[in-house]
Order: sequence, then C-alpha cells, then structure tokens
Amino acid sequence: MSASFRSWFRSTCVVLSVCLFASLAVAETATLIFKNGKVITLDKQSRIAEAIAIREGKILAVGSNAEMQPFQGAQTKVVSLDGKTVIPGLIESHVHALRAARGELIQPHQELNSVAEIQAWIREKVKEVPPGRWITVPRTDITRLKERRRPTPTELDAACSTHPVYMNIARKNVLNTRGFELIGIRKKGDTLSGARIIFDDDGKPLMMEGGSGAIRKLIPRETVPAEATREALKKLHAIYNSVGITSILERGSRVDEYREYELLKEQNELTVRMTMTIREQLRSAAAVKEFTEKLGLITGDGDDWVRVGPLKISVDGGIHWGSTRLSEPYGEKRIKFYVLEDPEYRGDLAYSRELMAEIFEAGQKLGWQMCCHATGDGCVNEILSALEDVNQRLPVKGRRFCITHAYFPSQESVKRSKALGVCYDTQTYLFYRDADAINQVYGPSWVNRFMGLKMFVDAGVPVAINSDHMNGFDPDHSMNAFNPFLALYIAVSRRDIYGDVYGPHQKLSREEALRCMTSDAAYISFEEDKKGALEPGKLADLVVLDRDYLKCPEEEIKQIKPLLTILDGKVVFDASRDSGT
Repeated sequence: MSASFRSWFRSTCVVLSVCLFASLAVAETATLIFKNGKVITLDKQSRIAEAIAIREGKILAVGSNAEMQPFQGAQTKVVSLDGKTVIPGLIESHVHALRAARGELIQPHQELNSVAEIQAWIREKVKEVPPGRWITVPRTDITRLKERRRPTPTELDAACSTHPVYMNIARKNVLNTRGFELIGIRKKGDTLSGARIIFDDDGKPLMMEGGSGAIRKLIPRETVPAEATREALKKLHAIYNSVGITSILERGSRVDEYREYELLKEQNELTVRMTMTIREQLRSAAAVKEFTEKLGLITGDGDDWVRVGPLKISVDGGIHWGSTRLSEPYGEKRIKFYVLEDPEYRGDLAYSRELMAEIFEAGQKLGWQMCCHATGDGCVNEILSALEDVNQRLPVKGRRFCITHAYFPSQESVKRSKALGVCYDTQTYLFYRDADAINQVYGPSWVNRFMGLKMFVDAGVPVAINSDHMNGFDPDHSMNAFNPFLALYIAVSRRDIYGDVYGPHQKLSREEALRCMTSDAAYISFEEDKKGALEPGKLADLVVLDRDYLKCPEEEIKQIKPLLTILDGKVVFDASRDSGT
C-alpha cells in the first residue's frame, strides 16, 4: 500500500468519522425542550423531573435543566414552564365518540336532572318541532333524577299536549297521552304486540316495557352525512384535547367506524390516538371464526394512531336500567324502584358460563384480546368461572382479558382476577352521579364497594378509570361527563355530587389515580411500552397543567385546566389561543 493511498485512506476515515459524529449529534438534538417545570414522569421510580426534551414525536430525555443542555441545538425551541406541572397525556379508555358525534348532529344532548327540567326542555322543543311530529326526550337515568322515578304521562302532558312525547328510561317507555293514543293505548285492556303495558289505579297507561319498535316506526329516521359526522368527530376530539386527553379507546364499534378513523389519519386530521374495540354478540366458536375472517382484522393491527383492540361481547345489563346481574335476588326495594315483576330476579345474563368459555377460547386461539361488558358482581363471577374453565386448556394470563364496568368488586373476585391476569376499566363518574341512589336502593354494603378501585390497586390488578362518554360535547355535563380531572377527583375523594363520602377505604392516592388514566390505561391495550409515562423513547404525549395536581387542595383537582396539550411532540391545544373549543 503506497504512502499516498494510506494518507488518502486516513483522511477519508477522518472525514467519515466527523460526518458520522455530526450525524449522531444532529440525531440527538431536541426539537422542543420544556424547562423549569415539575414533570410527573410516572416511571417505575415515580420520579419528579425538572425538564423534558422531545424530538420527532418521541421523548428524548427527562431530567434536570442541566441534563437537557446536551440536547439543545440552534433550532431547538426552549420553553420555560415557570414551575408548572407536566403529566403524561391522558388516556380516555372508554368512550363512544363516533356515536356522540352523530347524536349531537341529530339532537344536541341536554343534561336533565329532574322532572321539572324535563318539562322545561320539552316546552322549548315544542317551539321548533312542527305540529304532529314526535318529541324524543334526551337520555337520562332515574338514578340521576331528583325524584328517583320516571315522569308520568300527566307530567309530560303538562309540558306538551299538542305533540306526541316519548322518553325511554330504565327499560321503560314513558309517553304523554297524545303519544299513547297514537300507538293505540288509551285504557286498561288495550294491548301492543311485544309490550307490557303498566296502568295506574285509574286504568290509564303509565308506562310500558318493550314496544319501542312500534314507536320508532312512527318517528322519521334521521340520517347524518358521513362528512358531517366526520367534522363533528374532529370537533369532539378537539374538546378531548382541551381537557388533556391524547388517546381514546372506542369501546364498542363496527369495522366501518374503524375505517372512519383510518380516513382521518390518512388526511392528517386526527388529534387523538385511537384503539378500537369491536363489539359483536357472537354465539358460538364457529361464529367467532366466521366473523373474524370477514372482518380481516385482529388485535394489534394498525399503528400508533389507529389500532385494533379487543373483541367485545355484552353479558349483562346496567344499574341504570335495572338489569345488572347481581349475586343475589333484587329484593323488594330494587324490584319496586325499577318496576320489575319477578321477586327472584337477579338481572340479565346474555351468555351461559359454558357459552362464554367457548367464545373466549375461540377468540383467544384466533389471536384476539377479549373484552366483556359486565356491570354486576354476579356477572363478573360467571365470567371469571368461564375464564378459569378456559385456563385449564389454554393459558389465559398474559392475554389481558378486560372486564369493563364491574361496579361491585369483591376481595374474592379481585383475587381470582389477579390469578388470571384479568384487567378492568370502570367509570368514576357513575359513582359521582349514582352513589346516592345506590345507597338508597342497594344499601350501604353495596355503595361502599361501588367502584371499589382500591381493591384492584392494592391487589396489583390493572384498572383504568374513564367516563363511558356516549352523548354530548360538554366535558362536565355529558352522558357521561368526560372531564378527566373530575374523574381523578372522584377517585381520590370518594365524594359524590352531593359531597357525601361512601367507602372511604376505597380512596386512591393522587398518583394511584393518575396511573389509572395513564400507565394502567396503556397496559390494558398492550401499549405500556409506548405511552402512559414520560420516559425516553416513549411517545411525546403530555399535558401542561394550570396548577400542581399532586399538591393543590383536593377540591381543586376537579378544577384543573390544561394550558397545553402535546400530541406526538406537537401542540394540539393551547389555552391561550384555543379557549373557544
């Protein structure tokens, strides 16, 4: 080898080394650095940091101001937080956002808390509805009405006698006199196919169970163009951003709704990450296989923006409807409250233990994570028994089977869940609005374990808290309210809307509650390596708050407002400019 060649070779190596070093240096330069803050990392050590560096949608580094210095380049934007608190982007793990978007276009949701408010809403609606057209009252629940009962036809007549009025509440249809007349019910003895008519002491119709189909045939079906729904959904996502939500789990949807999210992603119009739960009432292993083949999707398909989550079945009803499956008969008080007939009724159960085992095993073999709607303790016990059956043939642990709702956990059901690796998602807002009614109708022993989050947390059972938002765009007054800081306040305080505390032993610490909306919520959808904590390599989804979540007075937790919401390293909400969202 000649001296000139060696000289050229050494020069080239030096140049390549310099270029490589420069390339690495550029790769480690942050695009955005937040300094002088209180960064709640929620890492395994529960570290509180001072600064965070972001590059290309990922977290580059978390630490002190000084530790961020090596990542600061000429093009790095540096923002002083002036002591403000930063938390991971919040994960709303149970919403029906597409449903809410469509519903808002058809009829904006109005929170109604008493018969008087229902009457006032109807009177206003009469002014805009053409004569003869049906007026449908927005959904509310008897657990949330001041009177703790359904309105009567006489009370609906007092609000409107010129239009037929219809309200579905707790699995009963309540109509005004005009409405009952239009479906042919005027006096005792009149019947309607598929319906049980309940009459008052004077022989006049009071309410009916079933028969909704006959009513809906008389109400013109309103359709909403896909483009309008898409725009409404984008608006709702922006409202989610305004309260610190960066990821959602659509918790009961169809494949066409999944495609809507894919379209928004392709058009770069998504401001939340979305994991889709596919809901289908499958009745055999063969049906699971056939459905999956037609679907062409499986758990884990997609990317960081739009993903396929679990396959879901609904096994029981709900406390609002009087159909939640309990471990005991409803008894006189609950039978009377819900206007039921069978004194031995325990609630609905749509699947036998054997059929559930068949469905769960078939889904797991095909690669699905499975999920169940189960509100009552009796239903949860049946599901766990079915899983224990499956586990004898096919290991369940590790598949993160998720039970959604589970309003009344027990130490025994939590212990069984831990052994099977079962996860939960549940709704603190229901405690806020319904605990008083549960105390009155179910009793103290039931309300004290209603949303018993501490049982899950202490046992190491992953549990996500969320809203089950389904109607309305108001974070604090929807069905159900999706303000995550209200949800956190409820988990920490165990206070209901009246300020009463039930089951104080079920209170969570502030960090425990926050983990239920971040790291635990990420875990139930197999995303804990990507989000839920502020650590290097994870997605740059974070929220800057207007006060210190860990130290502010407890009553202020529900008043916390995001100043900035960052998604993928970019600002999707800025309170200084987006206050109109």
